[in-house]
Amino acid sequence: MEVSRCHGFINLMACSTAKSLTLLERLSIADSELIEEIISCEGEDLQASIVFPKLKCLQLSHLPSLASFSLAHHSLEFPLLQMVIVTDCPKMKNFSQGELSTPRLEHMHLTRDEDGELQWEGDLNTTIKHMFDQMNMQNSQAIEVTDQLLQLE
Repeated sequence: MEVSRCHGFINLMACSTAKSLTLLERLSIADSELIEEIISCEGEDLQASIVFPKLKCLQLSHLPSLASFSLAHHSLEFPLLQMVIVTDCPKMKNFSQGELSTPRLEHMHLTRDEDGELQWEGDLNTTIKHMFDQMNMQNSQAIEVTDQLLQLE
């Protein structure tokens, strides 16, 4: 499934919709200005985990408002997930708030800019948090340098 240019959406799907995507093998979400989370469970009572039993590849790119794949405190399971690609998602602080299972995740590709790549940190949430922290540190250094240059003028 490919989703792009959904500029009016704040989230992509409800929990109940996500639970029905049992045959989904690839998910690519790109170029959507306002999306803050992919799965929103607002107002839903979740007893069981959300499982993507066949998802192997997840790509999130050019989502400037994305904070998390899901902000709800529920379990997400990706038993076959092998690749996650995250590019240009500057506000993404973590992957999910709840428990996360990705037993087969072998490759994680994070890009902070055109040529900078970040490293796998052992699990998906830690890696995303590390990416966010690195970007903030670089941004604060850039602001500091700019401020110093302005003072010199």
